Amino acid sequence: MAAGNNFNRYLKEFRQALCAAHNPERAENEKRYLKSPHKFFGVSVPFIEELAQDFKKEHADISKKELFALTGRLWSSEYHQEKTLAIRLLGKYSHYLDIRSMPMFERMLSQSAGWDHVDGISNHLVSTVLRWDNKAYVYLDKWSRSRNFWMRRASLISQILLFREGRGDKHLFFLMAEGMIDEEEVFIRKAIGWTLREMCKTDSQAVFDFLMKIKGRAAGLTLREGAKRLPDEMRKKILTQRQTWSRIT
Repeated sequence: MAAGNNFNRYLKEFRQALCAAHNPERAENEKRYLKSPHKFFGVSVPFIEELAQDFKKEHADISKKELFALTGRLWSSEYHQEKTLAIRLLGKYSHYLDIRSMPMFERMLSQSAGWDHVDGISNHLVSTVLRWDNKAYVYLDKWSRSRNFWMRRASLISQILLFREGRGDKHLFFLMAEGMIDEEEVFIRKAIGWTLREMCKTDSQAVFDFLMKIKGRAAGLTLREGAKRLPDEMRKKILTQRQTWSRIT
């Protein structure tokens, strides 16, 4: 399979499929909801996932070089959902993802304009590398200090799938989360709570201890999300025995 002979054909076939499924009303609503600067086809995430899955079935032997070139072109598209397709395609070829992919993911995160792409990159791509290579955690530490709040969000949520399995670096997460506990940005507040909620599935005690530590400073949104899956008695202690707070939302 020669890359030069197939590359443009792949892009053309993706565009044809997306245009054929175009839904103008949905496109307008999605653009408004996601507050995205990009154009929309108005197709569902399951539809994009099916495109990626079908491509993998037909092109399981695509080279890493060709895959990365293809997804790079999709990511540079003016269409929001072609960018989403780039993320989904990369996730289908997880055997090509390693610590050498992290600068690419970092670049994609820095160029993201909304939570759906940030969350997709973090949960479907970055987490794959973290699962295989502990050296990749240095990127999370770096991103946690970024001026870009989407990068900071990525540093918090990239371990969610690992925490669900009782894996991941909780100590690093707690350090990063405590460092962001005073942030006003709602996407950061919710990211801390969301990650704690998922961690609770395998380590409710660690979540409880951390929430008790930060409850005098944390926003109500963070506490409510983080305590959602705690046992009743633990959750009551987090949400009812409150000190006088100046920042409850």
